[in-house]
Amino acid sequence: MTKSYTYREGVKLPLVKKEDEFIVRALPEELSHLGLNNAEQLSTLSSRLNVVSNDLEQSMQQCRLLAPTHHAYATEDDDNFLITDRVYIQFNDKVSKKQISELANQYGLLLIENFGDGEYLYQLTDATGMNPVKLVVALSEKHKDIVTLAENDLNYEIQNKNHAFPTDSAYHKQWHLHQDTQHNEFDPRSSSRCAEAWEYLQSYGNNSVVVGVTDDGCNLFHRDFNSENKFAGWGYFEGYTLNTDQTLGADPHNMYELGANHGTACAGVIAGEVDGELTVGAAPACRLLPIKWPSQGSSLYIGDYRIRKMLDYVADKIDVLSNSWGSTPNGNVGTMVKNKIKKLSKDGGRRDKGIVFLWAAGNENCPVNYQGNKNIPYTMGWRRNRFGRWYWAKPRTSKTFRHNLSSLEGVMYIAALASTARRSHYSNYGEGVSLCAPSNNSHTYYRDEVEGLGITTVKGTSNSSIRNDFGGTSSATPLVAGIAAMVISANPELTALEVIEILNTTASKELDMTPYDRTPPASYDRHPTWDISPVADGDFHDIGSEHGTWSHWFGHGKVDALKAVEKARPKPVSKTIPGGNETAIDIPDNSLLGISSDINIDEVGILEAISVAVDIDHTYRGDLRVLLNAPSGTSVLLHGNTGRWRDDIKETYSMETTSALTSLVGEAIEGDWSLRVIDSVGWDTGTLNKWSLSIKALV
Repeated sequence: MTKSYTYREGVKLPLVKKEDEFIVRALPEELSHLGLNNAEQLSTLSSRLNVVSNDLEQSMQQCRLLAPTHHAYATEDDDNFLITDRVYIQFNDKVSKKQISELANQYGLLLIENFGDGEYLYQLTDATGMNPVKLVVALSEKHKDIVTLAENDLNYEIQNKNHAFPTDSAYHKQWHLHQDTQHNEFDPRSSSRCAEAWEYLQSYGNNSVVVGVTDDGCNLFHRDFNSENKFAGWGYFEGYTLNTDQTLGADPHNMYELGANHGTACAGVIAGEVDGELTVGAAPACRLLPIKWPSQGSSLYIGDYRIRKMLDYVADKIDVLSNSWGSTPNGNVGTMVKNKIKKLSKDGGRRDKGIVFLWAAGNENCPVNYQGNKNIPYTMGWRRNRFGRWYWAKPRTSKTFRHNLSSLEGVMYIAALASTARRSHYSNYGEGVSLCAPSNNSHTYYRDEVEGLGITTVKGTSNSSIRNDFGGTSSATPLVAGIAAMVISANPELTALEVIEILNTTASKELDMTPYDRTPPASYDRHPTWDISPVADGDFHDIGSEHGTWSHWFGHGKVDALKAVEKARPKPVSKTIPGGNETAIDIPDNSLLGISSDINIDEVGILEAISVAVDIDHTYRGDLRVLLNAPSGTSVLLHGNTGRWRDDIKETYSMETTSALTSLVGEAIEGDWSLRVIDSVGWDTGTLNKWSLSIKALV
């Protein structure tokens, strides 16, 4: 056996290269097509093969045509050392982001995840030029000035042990909803301030408000959606047939397919419930109506006919529709679909006041709409070959970008904002963008390090699953959808176009305008002159819009839930509300019971001032007591056995003449107001002819 070594926990670890085993990043069924039928699965992606030692190199070469292939190693104690094509690197605390990017580019490494505190996971590519064991040695010995630790990402042969899923609330991680997060990559300006909006409204939304979400499905049985009637409906396509909750034989379990978690995450961002369990959405008390498109992996199979079928179903059931999907550089629907959306945005929906349509702007760092002479990149540049290996192919470019729905006044395209209050590097921009909303951050081309936290929300894998890595404009869009639902909850009389106006005009412009550095060179791409995006600045400009200034990067700004619901909530106005009763009633003589006459006020408001006009014929007014009883039960004495031998009461009692009426200020006006008249002394008699109220109230 050939001896080698690597580093583990910073210490040199002797290894033995096995002469009759090797590892392939492929599953046994894939290897069987090459006639290799003795593969043993090691992980969800890798297999181990045993061969005759003389055939080792030939068999490995054969497998390299299919997938990344490495020698099998063991420690000197004969413990298997099952390497993958990934490595962990811990950088020291003095290293710059530029140095980190330069090292990754030098070795052709693709960033998989940044765990924070200088710890990274990278994947080797064809440009790496060495196997993972040799790479760890090179990093540990040649780069001690910046690398504290380098290790192989290993597979382990372990026994499964069940453990209880944690039930702790993840709300504290949801920086996009509140400003309480303490993290060096969180700027409070990036938060949508939903928590403050809930406090202002003293509500998590109105459960009559419904948000539709079209995506790859939704786990209807997740614990964050388990309140009664959380779903106003649902539907899934089988071929071109839309099966809904009203379809005989439709199965709600068909709304979710294992691995298709995008739509469940979007639904959680919109309306995950406040129930002391997992995560929270922007409009926790509002309801959902998910539609599941046919899908395969990350691809959704959507066409004009299916969109039209969906629109026909939701037309009278929803208030808002969130769509976290699209295509680049062009995403144009057919005329009939466009016209249907245009109509529904004005008079469709559950309230006949229009539907607020929302679309994700996209994650390619390119314009939503553009026509010019610049070749603007719109792909990440990395591709997989038919053997599953990553290679650098350079981004595709276009001089034309067009999305025809973005021109409709009832449609909003949503860009992404990082937790640092900077534009998310990947976020599409430019003409057509309405707003931006908090989401994650990543480098579009996986070539540089950018800061930003992920979005915590639900995951469909199980009924209790959550995730901390959701993002893209896919996450920003349902967040705005949830906030639109809160705006409608604050004022159900608003039209969809008025909701859009409120969201745009209240958006925050206090953002970080700092641009990102252009993509750095790498050993496989020494002159990345293709990186010219964004092709416009991020400043806010006066474009003559009624909704205020606008930025290519941020639209009208970052959605601000608090400001939006404050503006949406109807401002009380003073209104004079009259009421009267002209039914004459005889007043019984010498009776402590007296008579009662009612006036019903059916308007809602808070009393500011009141006057009461009373018309009574009586031969001795000094016998009478007259009281006004408010709907709350508060009683005010208007006349108390005064006037002696004078006849009749023909009076108007106001707060100026009868100070006791001031006790009614601040009370609710809705309900029955009663006038009680008592003649407690014998001999003289009379009649209540009529009486009336004049109430000034804030309504």
